[in-house]
Amino acid sequence: MSQTVALDIVVVGLAELLAAAVESGLTYEEQKQFETEDGKTHAVDAVVTDEQGTQVGVKVDKKTGVATIVAHDGVDGRGSALFRRIAQRYAYSRVMAELKSKGYKIAKEEKQKDGTIKLVAQRWR
Repeated sequence: MSQTVALDIVVVGLAELLAAAVESGLTYEEQKQFETEDGKTHAVDAVVTDEQGTQVGVKVDKKTGVATIVAHDGVDGRGSALFRRIAQRYAYSRVMAELKSKGYKIAKEEKQKDGTIKLVAQRWR
């Protein structure tokens, strides 16, 4: 039996999101403000940096758990790609933990050309 799942990500907390960033090989620094290329200052919880020096500010709404990105270069540049990388790793970690807690084992894992990850999980009853 095959199933396709679509996920919308609402983070449990900033710590788990930043752990996903570290798992992706990124670094972060807790900061209160982040300045974009247009000179505007934004309130953030942390700033994440990749290997090329691209930075994004991350703000997590404590009530809703919604993570918001603030990128140096706007929403269509390298900063947005960096945030998608963090979000994908976060979703991967959460899905793997949930599958494990429900007794599933990963039978197959494939990284697709478009960067998505295909998982085949199984559980014997």
